[in-house]
Parts: sequence; structure tokens; C-alpha cells
Amino acid sequence: MLGTIGIGRLTATWALRATLAAALLIPVAAVQAKPKLLATIAQLGEPLARMLEGCAEVESLLGPGVDPHLYRLTRTDTAKALAADGIIANGLNLEAQMRVLFGRLATRKPVFYAAELLDTDRIIRPDGKAADPHVWMDPTLWSDALAKTAAAIAVKWPDCTDALATAGPMVLGEIATTDAYVEARLASVTASTRVLVTAHDAFGYYGRRYGLQVLGVQGISTESEAGVAHIRDLARLIFDRRVRAVFAETSTADRAVEAVIEGAVALGADVVKGPALFSDAMARRVTMKAHISACWITMRRPLRAPLAARRPLRGCVAG
Repeated sequence: MLGTIGIGRLTATWALRATLAAALLIPVAAVQAKPKLLATIAQLGEPLARMLEGCAEVESLLGPGVDPHLYRLTRTDTAKALAADGIIANGLNLEAQMRVLFGRLATRKPVFYAAELLDTDRIIRPDGKAADPHVWMDPTLWSDALAKTAAAIAVKWPDCTDALATAGPMVLGEIATTDAYVEARLASVTASTRVLVTAHDAFGYYGRRYGLQVLGVQGISTESEAGVAHIRDLARLIFDRRVRAVFAETSTADRAVEAVIEGAVALGADVVKGPALFSDAMARRVTMKAHISACWITMRRPLRAPLAARRPLRGCVAG
């Protein structure tokens, strides 16, 4: 039989081992737990999931064809937002119906507004007041917003620093390559035909980046309605400038676009409704790179071939 001293030593040894095991297990579990981040739109979720691969789980809330201007959170969406370790939103009032909830959550978890991390002088304000939230339409601007957002996430979760250093340049490099491709393709479009008419004012940054005059049937938000006078003026411009196509969008109704086309045709314009563009919502299984890259056809192909002869490029035209 063991003496009192021997039993005491053995008990102390077991207690020490148990304490060490517990101390080792707790940090391991903490290291293995990746933060779960909820991004409102896929324009944020897709590239950031790649940039933070291995250190964070990034899920996009809104699916293909969903309008972020009008979307109201469901119970399931709210539960996801509550369960997430952090929220990633575009900001600039794009997700207007979600802002109140995100404001409340900001007291308990980090909420990152990607577009609001940019310098204010780079934000378009068509009326001098309301900001245009469609920043992703300029690849150079969106790359900056993604980089700033990823860096802010890495400050909150330092384990993401190495992942960001590895994957970040690759993802942003792809967007830079895409930007150069679009710029080169649009360079061949003559100045007089550099007009892009779409369902709503979502392409302002795209126009500024590539030197296009962009006109929307509706305003910056899809909540706005196109007035009769605006439709009439737009129809006249289409006739005068010989615009060949007016583009609908996957996240908006076609009624106003069709009204503009009817007005232009009545004046004698040769114009058709072009394929639906991905403006506020991305396509199924399409990367942010593809979303940006194919948009050059909105200027190029409608001027060169009849509608039936065009081959839509993935990422900008629905099909």
C-alpha cells in the first residue's frame, strides 16, 4: 500500500496533468474556431471568401436576382445575422432596410461597411447629396474597398493576416486584369456612341471609369419611379443619339424600360431591349471577376450586330 506521502504525490500529479490538458485544449479549440462572417451581397462575399480562405467562413446573404435596395430581412436572415461573428455590408444606404438591425448588432459585434471605408471624394453624388452605392461597378474602386475591408477584418481576427497576405494579391490581381481587359475593349467605341441606357442608375461608376455617358430610366435606388417627363426626354435622346439598345436588369422590373423604348420607337428610333444586366445582384456561380469583365458588350455589340446574333458573355448579361 502506498503511504500518505505517496498518495499525495500521485494525486498532485494527476491534478497537474488534468490542469495542463485543460489548458492545452482550450487554446486549440479557440484557434480552430473560424469566425463566421455574413456578407449582404455576393459582390462582397465571393471575393472576400477567397481572400480570407482558411481563416474565416464568409457567406453571402442575398442570392441571384435579389434587389438589395428593397430586400427586407426574413426571420432566417435575422437569425443568421445574430449568429454571425461579424457583418459585412456595402453601406451608402444600399441595404436601407437592414441598417437598423445592423446598427443594433454593431454594439455586440463588428459591422464593416465596405464602400464607406473609401475616401468620400471618390463617391459619386448625382444630386450633390445622396451617395451612389454601386461602387463595385468601378473595378479599381472596388478593389480598394475589398482591400480595406479585408484589412479591417484582419485587425479584428489577426489569424487572417497570413491568409490575406497570400490570397489577397491574387484576387485583386484578377480584378486589375479584368479592368484592363474592359478598358481595352471599350477603347474601340467611338465617342459619339458612348451612351449606355439601363433600367436604373447603377452604372455611374462604370461610366466614370471607362468614359461612358450612363443614363438610367429610374434613379439610384430601384424604389424611385420614372416620371413621364423623364421617360419622354430619354426617348428623345435615344432617337437623337441613335442608341441601339436599352438594357433591363435582373433585379428590376422591365416596365419603365419598355415604356422608354416604345416612346423612342414612336419617334422613329431603331432601338431594342437588350439582354438583362447584372447590376445590383450577381448571377449564379459567377465570380466578381466575371461580373465586371463582360460588361463591355453593353456598348460594343449592340452597335455592331442584331440582337439575335449577339453572344452574351457570362457575368454581365443574363442568359
